[in-house]
Order: sequence, then C-alpha cells, then structure tokens
Amino acid sequence: MLLRYPNLILILILILIIPVQTEEFKFRIENVKYQRPGSIRSKRDTFVRRESGVAQNVTHLLNDVLNNYDQHFRPGFKSGKPTKVYIDLFIRTMGPVADLAYTYSFNCYFRQKWTDDRLHFNNSGIGFRQLSLSMAMLDKIWKPDTYFWNGAGSYVHGITTPNRLVRLETDGTILYSSRITVKAKCQMDMSRYPLDKQACRLIIGSYAYSSDEVQYKWRIMGEDNGVKIDYESIADLPQFSLSGFKVYEAANLTRDKEYSALEVRFYFDRHFGYFLMNFYVPCALVVLLCWVAFFTKREATAERIGIGITNVLTIVLISLDSKSDSPKVDSPTALEVYIWICYLTHLICMVEFTVVHYHTKYNTGDPEIQEVERERLRQIIKQIPKNTNNRSYPSFKRRNAAQPVSITRSLPNKTTRFMSVRHPKKSEQFESIQLMRKISHMETTNTNVIENEVESSLNLESIRQENVGWRLYYWMIDHNIKTDPFGVAQNSISRIDKISVVVAPLIFILTIALYYDFYVNRQFKFHFDNDFRNF
Repeated sequence: MLLRYPNLILILILILIIPVQTEEFKFRIENVKYQRPGSIRSKRDTFVRRESGVAQNVTHLLNDVLNNYDQHFRPGFKSGKPTKVYIDLFIRTMGPVADLAYTYSFNCYFRQKWTDDRLHFNNSGIGFRQLSLSMAMLDKIWKPDTYFWNGAGSYVHGITTPNRLVRLETDGTILYSSRITVKAKCQMDMSRYPLDKQACRLIIGSYAYSSDEVQYKWRIMGEDNGVKIDYESIADLPQFSLSGFKVYEAANLTRDKEYSALEVRFYFDRHFGYFLMNFYVPCALVVLLCWVAFFTKREATAERIGIGITNVLTIVLISLDSKSDSPKVDSPTALEVYIWICYLTHLICMVEFTVVHYHTKYNTGDPEIQEVERERLRQIIKQIPKNTNNRSYPSFKRRNAAQPVSITRSLPNKTTRFMSVRHPKKSEQFESIQLMRKISHMETTNTNVIENEVESSLNLESIRQENVGWRLYYWMIDHNIKTDPFGVAQNSISRIDKISVVVAPLIFILTIALYYDFYVNRQFKFHFDNDFRNF
C-alpha cells in the first residue's frame, strides 16, 4: 500500500533523519565552544596525538629493525667472532643454607648485557636513546641461553607479572634483567660440623654455545666487580653468616666441548651458639657430675654405679638429639668426636669405680657385716669405765713384760691398727689374739651366728677376763683419743680416688684443648670438583 504513495515514504524518512542531524550539530557546536585555545583539553589532545605519533614511529622503527632479522643466529655469526655477554648480580636476600640437602639459595636481580649490531637504530625521529621493550619483543630477538651449571631448582618471579625487563640502546646493546631465586648445589665439608666454614659457588655459563661462540665476562660497575650484596637484608641469615665472596673471571669448563663460564664463591660461617648451649655445655656438665663420685664414700658402690649409668643414659639422649639435626656423612663430625670424648671419660670413670670397689671388698669384707662389727665395737667402748684414774686391772695384778705385743685386725675404714701393750705370759697373749681374731673374722660368717657369738663373748666380763677392753681403754688414754678409735664414723677415701680427682680433670681439659686446636685453629681448605684457576 505504501508503494502506491512514494511521496509519503519520502516524507517519513525526512522526519526521522532531521532530528538526528540536529543533535549531532548541537554536539559539535558545544565542543567548539568549550575547547578554547590553550585549554587543558586541547593540550591533552595535543599530547595524545603527539604520543600516538611517537608510538607509531617506534613501531615503525622496530618493524624496520626486525625486518630480515633472524633470531636463530647469534650476533657476530657471519664474522666468526664470539659474542661477549656481560653478567652482574645484585643479591637482595640470602638463604636458607640447607646442610642436610647440600644446597643454598638466594634472591637476586640477574642482569645480562650484550651487543647485537643488527638492532641498531636512528633515534632522530623519536628522541629516545633507550627503548623499553615488551616480552613479546624479547621472543623475537636472539638472547643467550645462560644457565647455572650447579643449579637445583631456580625460578623467575611472576607476581604480579613476570619480573623481567628488556632495554634496547641505539647501538644495538640489549640489557636483559630478571628477578630470580637461585637454588644451587653446594659441595660441603662436614668433618668440622658444627665448627665448620663452607664455601658455596655459583657457576654461570652457556648451555649450547661453546667458548668459541659465546664468552662471558663480569660487568664491572664502580667498585663492584660483577656482584653486589645488600648486607643489611642478609644480616638475619639463620645458622650461617655471610663472611664474604670472591668472583672468578671467565674460564673454560669441559662438558662435551669447552664452554665459557663465570664463578662466584660465597663464604659462610656457621653460628655456634645453638650447639654450645644444647650439646657442648650439657655434655661437659654431665662429665663434671661423673667426677662428683670421686668424693663419694668408696663403700657406696650402688650410688657410684647409679651416677655412672645415669650419666651414660644422659649422654645417649644428647647424642640421639644431635643426630636428628646433623648431616648424615661417612666420616665423624666434630660434634660426634666431642660426644665420644665424653663417652670415653665416663668409661674411664666406671673402670676407676670398679678398681676401687674391688680393692675395698678385698680388704674390708661385706659392708653389712662390717656395720654389725662397728655397732658391737661401739658397745664395747661405751662399757669401758671412763672415771678410772689408775691402771690397775680388776681381775689380776699388773705385771711387767719384756716385749710389747701387737694386736691387729682388719677394719672397714682404716688399713691396719696397731695397739702396743705389755703382756707377761704367752698364754694370755694367745688368748687375747684369739679374741681379736674372732672379731676380725665376723665378716666371713653368717649374721645370726655372729650376733649369738658376740652376745656370749663380747660382754664386759669376758673383756675384763681376756684383758682386751682394758688395753683398748688405756691405749685411748695414752694416745689422747676421746672417741671412735677405729675410725668407724669416718669416710674412707681410696688412694685411687685421690689421684683420680686431680688426674681426670687434667686429662679432660688437655683433650678439649687438643680438640679445639684441631677443629678451630687449623686452617680451612676448600676442595671442589672441576676447580679452575682465577685468570
């Protein structure tokens, strides 16, 4: 129906188009009105247009540079000269140093710099002498295949974006920097653990290009010969402290060919305070406790053996605790040698206890029997009248004798006692000796038999008849002894104990001095596989 009226269709189209054009015309007028000359909007638009123009120039420049560029060939391939790559490290953090896994790690800025003549450009159109490129540009140019010969799991940081940058200078020099964490193997000598020092090295080189194709050099920046360390950030390094480092110039390492490589060695000193307070001091105190037994009564066999066994078990516990944190090596470490020194010291003390105990039993007999004998002797001494002023015997007259008689007995606390008395007849001398022999042989009989025999023979009347008690009484008066003539209340000290108290500490101190001189004062020498010289 509308086709019959073409004029009507034309009118409707005009009605719809005219308002839209009017609105667009108004919008253009408003823009012209507010964009006065010198306004901020006009300056911004001018800057954007200029920036877009520079970007277009840089884009065209890079496209021209990459025209006929082959990234599979290294710089200087046609001339046959090796490409020189300059390396420098800026270490931000160090550690941990894992002595159980023989590895160490650190965080650094790893920079590589080389010159590619094919990438030189003219900066007259852009005004920049250096261009920051994207990672897409890095994938289009040649870069060295640098890797760590002794690496064990290094990675590039990628939070929030990959931490890498590429800068291109007008002469074709490229700076490639990345923030990485390096984890490398470290050949450690644990023979002096925990008094050791370690030297961990990092070897940097090319994976595929031989020394005829790519050569590595340290990049010297001021006083830093290729390596710079932020010492404030690594001050809290656990277990170790970084004492210094040393860089080595390029050298050739042989794998299937000769490859150019760089080396830096980091020197670490282990912290000794933890081991001193948890292993060395406790072991020394246990040894001192073992020496306390030298001052113990030698008849106290159970106490001495108890102290020795307790000390040995304590040393075993400390030894097991030390093995849980120490590295598993074939040769003994310094800590294990120290613990074995303490073991041997305890063994010597136990042997000394055995020798003293053997001689004590041989001379004095069983301590229980001796205790019965001591009690009976105390009763004898108590029954002697203390208020007698003359030396007349109650049961017979005093007689003169020509020779003294020595009466001896075996005592638990003294070796031998001599009592010199004058006896007129051999019969009385024989009877008194027989009585003293009965007293001295009490240790070899049964306790019940001893008590019955003592009750029947060791009474006041028998003492007066046999003349033993009075001889003891007058002997005490002559020697001005008031109590305990046989030393039953005194502690017995073996001559071996007296010698051991002085000799044992001296031997232990001398051994520790030799130990310190061997493990601490001796100079450290580091040995590496495939070690090469500093050129």
